[in-house]
Amino acid sequence: VPGTLDVEGMEIMPNDKKWYGKCVSAQCFERMCNLRYLYVQHVNFRGTFSCFPTDLKWVFLDNCHFDSPPSDSDFNLEKVVILNLHKTNMAQILINQLRVA
Repeated sequence: VPGTLDVEGMEIMPNDKKWYGKCVSAQCFERMCNLRYLYVQHVNFRGTFSCFPTDLKWVFLDNCHFDSPPSDSDFNLEKVVILNLHKTNMAQILINQLRVA
């Protein structure tokens, strides 16, 4: 698909001071349709998750917060095998989605 990024894995770590506590738009992942692995610590997300990658397999969100937690339909977890939501304010929403699946 033209204009997409071939990134399959991404890590945003707290030792990378430029990201610590920063606010990131969920839409910045929109063109990463090949993203399978996402490891993020201490980042705040804003925006809607309707364009978030749907083929994620491994999701680690530690101390990440969301200005408006995604709804069940916004954040697709169908293909996720490993999920870690340590100290994340959207954990209950995603757990409920997994129960339905």
